[in-house]
Amino acid sequence: MELENFCQYDYIVVNSSGGKDSIVALWKVCGMAKFQGYSLDRIIVSHQDLGDMEWNGTKELVQKQCDFLGVKCVYSKRRDFKGYEENLLEYVERRGKWPSSTQRYCTSDFKRGPGMRVVTALTKGMRHSKILYVFGFRKDESPARAKRTKYSINKKLTTKSRKVFDWLPIHEWSTERIWKVIRMHNLPYHYAYDLGMPRLSCVFCIFSPMDALVIAGRENPKLLDKYIEIEDKIGHDFRNNFKIASVKEKIESGYVPEQIENWMM
Repeated sequence: MELENFCQYDYIVVNSSGGKDSIVALWKVCGMAKFQGYSLDRIIVSHQDLGDMEWNGTKELVQKQCDFLGVKCVYSKRRDFKGYEENLLEYVERRGKWPSSTQRYCTSDFKRGPGMRVVTALTKGMRHSKILYVFGFRKDESPARAKRTKYSINKKLTTKSRKVFDWLPIHEWSTERIWKVIRMHNLPYHYAYDLGMPRLSCVFCIFSPMDALVIAGRENPKLLDKYIEIEDKIGHDFRNNFKIASVKEKIESGYVPEQIENWMM
């Protein structure tokens, strides 16, 4: 399969966390759209709003990035079958367990699911539609992402009346190239990177190394206390043999984090 011309797609939906890879993927899509004469009005940025679980100002940053590049943005949140927008900590407390590498409901239920709803709503009532579904995934981020195909059909979202194709426009890009584009074009990015965070995901990601959790905890002490409270309440460690309470202990000891390499997702 080939990506071909943008004009074959009714809409292009760009998934955005507000992070460095998302904004560069969006920048590339907008640049190609202008070159091909594809209307920016048909490009929709989809941000799965994690509320307090994501870094402060992320939602506003996504809007700023969209305004900067001249495209529209929609927001979605996880909701239960009754329509209640349950946040991650409420979900963890109800399940009695944190997400893990084998139970990544933080991704499936809070990102993938709400994002898929955006596509469904966008194509509602259309007899036939073709959607380009864009992600800022890069192969350097993890072995799993390295194995992903750059352009492929999305079988979960494709129906008899709708065809959806996933596209990873920066899949082979290096971190250095990402930052070069951001600086060269003055693309808006989150202050968490200047604090030393190599990723912008949940404030306290289950895959984060200790040093990243310490930086996050120093900047978000009240949220860290909430995580510790839930950890104590459910009696389940934040991850295997690792209590998130130990992050607060590190901070209180005066621990200074070192430069953090990107961690695998």
